Amino acid sequence: MVTHSHEVPIRLFQARPDLAATLLTKTLGAALPAYASAIAESEALTNNDPLELNCDNAAVFRNEAGVPVFAVIIEVQRGQDNRKHYSWPMYLTILRARLRCPVRLLAVCTDAVTADWARRPIEVGPPGFTLLPDVINPEDLMEIDEDQSAKEAVEILILKAACGGPQAEQVAHRLGRRLNELSESDRQRYAGWAMQLLSTEACNVLEDYMSMTYQQYLESPAGKLELKGEARGKAQGKAEGKAEGKAEAVLEMFELRGIEVSEVARERILACTDLEEADRWFTSAFSASRVEEIFD
Repeated sequence: MVTHSHEVPIRLFQARPDLAATLLTKTLGAALPAYASAIAESEALTNNDPLELNCDNAAVFRNEAGVPVFAVIIEVQRGQDNRKHYSWPMYLTILRARLRCPVRLLAVCTDAVTADWARRPIEVGPPGFTLLPDVINPEDLMEIDEDQSAKEAVEILILKAACGGPQAEQVAHRLGRRLNELSESDRQRYAGWAMQLLSTEACNVLEDYMSMTYQQYLESPAGKLELKGEARGKAQGKAEGKAEGKAEAVLEMFELRGIEVSEVARERILACTDLEEADRWFTSAFSASRVEEIFD
């Protein structure tokens, strides 16, 4: 099931692939090759039909000549899933063959138990062919240097918010202070993501630090996507629960993700009068690589 606590961290890595390198070097102490740029790589790791593989996120780091020097596959892990012991090695070998450079796997875990599980060596088969994932324990994410750039600090705090737990208001206090150091456009974007994850109380704390009220957030693109078709106690008045509103939210999601919607697909989405079906489409739109996937 697609959830905000899974999707928002992925959006962070998609928005700034350098975040993967930051976590590897500053949190885990990893040594990485020098690079000049970092770009998002397609999450589709399909290697011929019929098997299709999709990781959560992939970032490629290139030198000044544009040649890949290393890549990082990012998995946001919210629980133990032993199937990953088979898919994770495939992710790495397929992307390594595609890019012809070293590839690491970074598991960002939302609780300590899951992090302990993710650290287990994966014996692929031949002697010495063992995958040792890089793992971020949620407690590590609170170690933020006050001299760290505002954007890096905000990204890590949002990852912490995705983990939930009793520290939500503490995260909101720190997040509110650092958000006001960003440009207006970045502040609005990151605040929108944070408010999808934080509790009502933590959202109230965050509002105290910002000129953007919660009502302004509701009127922002992120807020509209979150609220259409859902009843939220924080929202003023009755939430828009009609299928037509949720269908419009599906189109807005694809627009925000930069995915083209054909006229035929647009007409089919807008013609939907079944709220349950519109809800399924909206959930699928968070991760679909093309519009037609939501109809499957």
